[in-house]
Parts: sequence; structure tokens; C-alpha cells
Amino acid sequence: MCLLLACSATLYGGQQNQASPGNSQLGPNAPTHLTPAQTLQIPLLEHDLSLADFQDMQPSPALRDKLAHIAELSQNQPFDTKPASEKTEVWLGRTHTTLFAVFVCYDSRPNLMRAHLARRENIDQDDYVSLLVDPFQDRRRGILFEVNPLGVQADANWTENNDPDFSYDQIWDSSARRTPKGWIAVMAIPFRSIRSRATAPDWGIIVGRNMPRLSEQDYWPHISQQVSGTLSQEGTAHGLEGATSHNIQINPYALAHRIRELNDDDPLKPYFSNRNFAGTAGGDIKAIVKDSIVLDGTINPDFSQVESDQPQFRVNQRFAVYYPELRPFFLENSSFFDAPITLLYTRTIIHPEFGARATGKIGRTNIGFLTIDDRAPGEFVAQDDPLHGKRSLTTMLRVSQDIGKQSSIGVSYAQRVLNGKANRVGGIDFNAYLNKHWTLNGMWVESSTQQQDGTYSAGPANRLGLYRSGRSFNLNIRYRDFSQGYEADAGFTTIPQVRQVNSNASYSWYPNRHGIQSVQIQPQFNTAFDRAGNRVFHYNENDLILTLPRNGLVVPFVGNNSDTLSPASYPALQHYTNFTENYTGALVRLAPIPQFNTRLTYVHGATVNYNPAGAGIPELLHEDQLRGYLTLQPVGPLTIDNTYLLDRTTAAHNDPQLQNTPTPAPGSSMFRAGNLAYESQTLRTKVNYQFTRSFSLRAIVEYDSVLANPLVTTLARTKQVSSQVLFTWLPHPGTAVYVGYNNALENLDRSLCYRNLSGACDPNNTDVPYSPQYLATGRELFVKASYLLRF
Repeated sequence: MCLLLACSATLYGGQQNQASPGNSQLGPNAPTHLTPAQTLQIPLLEHDLSLADFQDMQPSPALRDKLAHIAELSQNQPFDTKPASEKTEVWLGRTHTTLFAVFVCYDSRPNLMRAHLARRENIDQDDYVSLLVDPFQDRRRGILFEVNPLGVQADANWTENNDPDFSYDQIWDSSARRTPKGWIAVMAIPFRSIRSRATAPDWGIIVGRNMPRLSEQDYWPHISQQVSGTLSQEGTAHGLEGATSHNIQINPYALAHRIRELNDDDPLKPYFSNRNFAGTAGGDIKAIVKDSIVLDGTINPDFSQVESDQPQFRVNQRFAVYYPELRPFFLENSSFFDAPITLLYTRTIIHPEFGARATGKIGRTNIGFLTIDDRAPGEFVAQDDPLHGKRSLTTMLRVSQDIGKQSSIGVSYAQRVLNGKANRVGGIDFNAYLNKHWTLNGMWVESSTQQQDGTYSAGPANRLGLYRSGRSFNLNIRYRDFSQGYEADAGFTTIPQVRQVNSNASYSWYPNRHGIQSVQIQPQFNTAFDRAGNRVFHYNENDLILTLPRNGLVVPFVGNNSDTLSPASYPALQHYTNFTENYTGALVRLAPIPQFNTRLTYVHGATVNYNPAGAGIPELLHEDQLRGYLTLQPVGPLTIDNTYLLDRTTAAHNDPQLQNTPTPAPGSSMFRAGNLAYESQTLRTKVNYQFTRSFSLRAIVEYDSVLANPLVTTLARTKQVSSQVLFTWLPHPGTAVYVGYNNALENLDRSLCYRNLSGACDPNNTDVPYSPQYLATGRELFVKASYLLRF
């Protein structure tokens, strides 16, 4: 229903500037302090740094003059350019093998700091400090390290103008301690955990501190909202020559599990399969070549420990729903394959047996290559299906060349081959950094598809985007044109065969009065036409965004959607038919105390019944949607995340047949305005208890239901309950022991199919029969162990 709500502040806000050249007169061991040129000399130390070296939140006298020192940070949010509300000092040094960063964080109200003993990466609601390094100093990619006041780590791959990729997991050490004056944290990052060139003495560097109770993000050097991007505003760290990352990693695993699951690949022969204590093994191998190229291989990868997808509205959707990738192998270094048009969507790869990947940088050239098979197409079909036993092979190659400070050009090629069908897509793209505010990018590709029966199709697709970033005024305008012959089996296309334009503008004020930190207006526009020039949809939304202290947010919005349906999609329609759907709503986000964080969105309006019953004519429905998210952290080690989704619709008009039968008989198949059309609900609770930084227990329970009125819609009445329990011992990434249990219940009839008089499944009715009772459709108990060997 809602067009877009880009309301949540990202970690760094996507800002940029330009770093000044370093001071080449400084010796390799000479410490330096913050200079107007925003440079640091990282001194070479004789021994490692630890918390013991910083008693009373100050370095020992023997160390003080041997460390690089950053004495001041400035605000990025909420008040750009203002000094930080609380003092933060950062001390840096290096040994031959490790980079050290010590953050001394003063706090005038230390009792209000937010810190929880949480799973790795789950510290975004806490106070934390951050170190963002750009080892190649190309101002395009970096590595982000974060630590909260209890020493819990988070790390991420950083790609400019994209969200941080927290699937990046490396081995590094952190420690932290709370004090009466605030808190202190130490990061110790081995150079072999960072891709860099050993001959390069200079790295880009940004240090930061996040204080959620103040909605504040502070940085050195200053990261301005007036400038597009982040890494182009980085400082320069000298003295890092010899920092080599060459190493080899072998990460084998072994898995033992017991599985009972429903197999309904053949709807005429459904059955339960049982595997009692089956075992499997596999693993990954990684090699770092020339300090900057990463070679990865995987054999029989397993993702048992990956948690289930975050709930989304999935019922009565007109277009494809995008699910983000959660599996570590596919997430790592995925930014090397990113392009304006998505040619690689790894969620289409379900059950791989082997894969290989190469990513990295040679000079100013970025390289990404992936090839991987998938057994799933031949596994989840009947034995007499032509696909039975077959597997697909997906290959992706992308090469881009950096030009200037932020610009680039690239070429991409992707293909997916399955049982005689071959789909190939290739094209070129560019990113032009026009100035500190404006960026232009675009992509042109051509696809060719050879079907198994010998037929052939082809077609182009292109996309162009213009982006303006600043503290007050932001603008995004995007155009895409996907031809009728364009097909990308390995990629993702939300809406095929359309010409589409969408824009998003915003203007902000910063009054800092009456508890309001900023006010933003944000109009949004999105329209699309099919290849014949007929309108597909036209969406408008206008948001008023009020930013409050303690990460608070209030966003009232109004919108007007218009969907046009064609006789080709709905033969019962006599002509192209337009449906107008007005709506209003609001989003509220509050985090008044460290133990409580919530976000609620309510929308009242209309939608189209895309699954009509009876004559098959779509009708307008009244709709109420509620999205609720609540995080509770009553004690430090315990985190409870709750999600609730409600989508309830009612008929907006009487059944057309009522015009001829104003008083239908009891039990009539006709409906009236106000009758329920469907109601979908999702309730998900995730509980995590962190016994130590390495040992945790996670439990997830999710309930999904669809209550549908068969007089209005063809949607099935379904109920599902799934649960996951996982014990994790994770001393560091790659070395872990998991013990888990997964269970799934569905409201399926125990007959598993509609049966004829002989007792066999009816070939004329392959629908699944439902029941008021639950049936266990899947259970798994598993133990998985992996160990990282690093040479």
C-alpha cells in the first residue's frame, strides 16, 4: 500500500567530503595529532595495546607520546558541524601484524548509556564506537568495525552509497570496560583480516561514536550531510606500509541431523520422508592472493543455522516480493556484483553442491566472479518430471574500472543454464560523480534466451538514475525500460516489460525546538507503462517526517495509488480498468529507555482484489494494515524481538449480482459491501539469551494465518506455526558449534490430497486439502560443528 518510507537513518548517513594529501615529512614512528589536513601518522609500537594501558581513561605516561591521537569529534546527526555533546578521544598505533584503536568515551550521564550483551552484529540500538578503514584509499569500499561498551563486536563490508553488509565476519579482538566517567574500548585488528596492498603506506580512515539516547552520531574527520557519500570525506592514515593480508583459510564442517518432512513434489504421491541421524560434511576454502584478490570455494555448503526470513506482507501482492539474502557464503563480498540492474539474485539458488568465487581489486580495477550449481530444480519435482535429477549452473562476472575520485565504468555478464534452457545477460554500466552533491548512474543490458524446445527470444533493458544529496535537499530520479524479450533468470525483476519512472525528493529543516530535532517533507512519485503505452500503475505519497530525541520518529503520510489491470491478465475484464486507492497513515518510532524500542506503522485505505472469486473480475477492497515491531531488553543478556503484521480487507462494493437480486436467499454465494475479503496475520517472536560473548541461545516462534472469504477471493485459508531453537558456541567467525531444532506445523488434512473412491489422489483435483487441526510437516534436529584453519 505505501510507496516508500525512507525514514530510518542509516549508520553513516551516506555523506562524503575530500581528504587532503598527507604530510610526507613525518617519520614512520613519529606520532601526530589531529591536523587541519585531516591526516594521522600511525606509529609502530613495540607491544600490543590493552585496557590495562589506559588506567583512569588515559594512556600510561610511557605510551602517551607514542600514539596517534584524535582529540575531538564533531556531529553528523542531529546537528551537522556542531561539536560532539560528549568528549571522545581516540588513540591509534600498530605493530607489524595488528592495527590498534583505543576509544576513550566520556559521558556526563553514564547511567543512561545503552549496552547489552548481545549476539555478534546485534548492537545497532546500543552505544558503540566505530572504525571505518579504506585500505586501498579508493573512496569506494571500506571495512567497518564496531564495539559496544560490553565489547560485543560488529563488522561489515562498506560500499559507498549502499547499506553496510554485516555478513562480513573476520577474526579480530575487542575489549571494553565501563567506568564512572564513561567507557573505554580497544580494537585489535590483524592486518591479515583486512584486504590491502602491503606496499601502500596510506589508508583512508574514519572514526565514530554513536549515542542513541541523543540520536547523535559523531565522527572524525567531520562527515557532513551537505556532501554526497562518506568515504570521500575520510581522513588519511600514514605509516601502514608492510600491512600484508596474504593467508589461506580452510573452514570444514560436519553435520549430523534427524529429519522428518512432508514431500509433496508429486501432488499425486505425497508422503513423509524420514532420515534418522543422517550425516554430511563440506566446507569452504579461502585464499588471499597478492593481498587484494580473494579466492573462495565451497563444497556442499550448509545453512542450517541461518534464521528464518523477516516477515513481509505476501498475500494479494501484484508484483514479486524481494527477500534479502541471509546466507553467509552468498553475502560475503556481494558488493562486487552490485549494479544498477540486478543480474544476480542468489535467493534463486536453493541447494548448491559446489561453487567458486573470486573478488578483489587490481590497481583501480574491481573484479567479481561467481559460478555455482543448484540441485533444487531437480529435487522438488515428481520423478516423471523432465527436470528430475537435473541441476542448474549460475555464472556471474563483473569488472569495473575506477575513474577519478568517485566515478567508474563496468561490464557485467550473467547466465543460468538448466536442462537445455540457457539464459544469458550482458551489458555495461557507469557511475559519474558530478560534484559533491550530484551523481549520475546508468546501465544497459541485453538478454538472450534459448528455450529447451529451440525457440529463442532476446531484448534489452536499461536504467538511468540521477541523485542529489545534501543536508537539506535530497533528490532521486530513476528511469528504467525493460523490453518484452528481456529475461534474467539469475537476477531479479520486480515488474517486467515496463517503462517506469520514480522520484523521491526531500527537504529538511533543523529547528531544535519543542523536542523536534528536524522536520522533513518528502514527496514520492512512481509510474509505469507497458510496452503498448498503457498505464500499469501510478503511485503518489507525501510524508511529513519529524525527528525526535532518543531516536524518535513521527511520520504522518497520505497517498494516492492507481492500478490499471488488463484483459490479458484478467480475461473477465472487457477493457483496461483503473482502480484508485487513496490511503492515509502514520509511522511512529520510539526508544525512550534502553530496555524498550518500538516502531509502529498503520495505514487505512484501499487495495485491489488480485485473486477474485466467482466471475474473476477484480474489485476494490477497503484495507487496514498494521506493522508493529517491539524490542525488549529487560536485562543485559536478554533480547526479545517481536513482529506483528496485520492486513485486513473488506469488500468495498456489493456483489454485482445483487443489482438483480436485492434480497439474496440465505446461504447465497453473493456478498455485500463490508463483508470480510481476507485477513492475514503474522506474529513472530525471537528471543536471544547471551550467556557469554561466545555462547548463546536463540528461539524463534512464528505464527502465520490467512482467513479468506471464498465468496470474494480464491485465497486459501491457511495456518502455519514454525519454531526454531539454536544453541550457539561461536568463539570467533568460522569456528562454531550449533545444536538446533526446527519444527513446522500447518493446517493440512492428514489425507494430504483429495482422494477418489479407490483411495488414490484425485488427478482432477490437485489442490491441497486443509483442516482445522495442525499437522507436523517438518522436523529437524541437528548438530553442526565447524573449525577455521588459517595459515
